[in-house]
Amino acid sequence: MLPLLQYRRRQTLSGRPLRVMLAAPRERCCERLDDFLLSSPLFDLVGRADAESRALQLYFRVRPDVTLLDWRVAANEPARFIGLLRRVAPDAYIISIVPSLDSMPARAASALGADVVVTCDMLPAALAALAGATDDTASAESGQCA
Repeated sequence: MLPLLQYRRRQTLSGRPLRVMLAAPRERCCERLDDFLLSSPLFDLVGRADAESRALQLYFRVRPDVTLLDWRVAANEPARFIGLLRRVAPDAYIISIVPSLDSMPARAASALGADVVVTCDMLPAALAALAGATDDTASAESGQCA
């Protein structure tokens, strides 16, 4: 997974914070993810949506480097947004946050074109790798988000 992250980073980033859009429900566990993104100099949280339709509108308004999609944003069809975004913005970089890597949401996210599929616990390290952080920076900032 990390070679893909590093390859994509070299193509898209130029020493600035990673512009991140978060599509996740407004739940207590997701607030910790907000805090993580807002407290790190590696990331710039440029938008947040708690519903699939608002997330698509927000994507085109802010054009983030990375879209984080929590599977609970559309609980009935958790990967539908990935497929839709992939069709209308094929170069969007999508990280899907799933309950476990062997879950149905994870399989659907992979099948519909998510660039990276992670659990919430894996997300800080994946984002740090994408932003080009050193292992020390990633360890110091990788607070639990779920």
